[in-house]
Amino acid sequence: MFTEVEGTWDEVFGVVKRATEAVEPFGSRVSLVIKADIRPGYEGELDAKVERLEQAISESDE
Repeated sequence: MFTEVEGTWDEVFGVVKRATEAVEPFGSRVSLVIKADIRPGYEGELDAKVERLEQAISESDE
């Protein structure tokens, strides 16, 4: 039930806005729960986490 989005403030909230607008025609209300993890100096952490997990799995298979 959760979707993670990574990017700049404007990019992320642009996605949130478009996603909200996309579902508006299908109901009488839209409910959002937003959690932000703001880490200055870090970018690409979603991809990096996948890479770290794949590396750990690869190492455990050896």
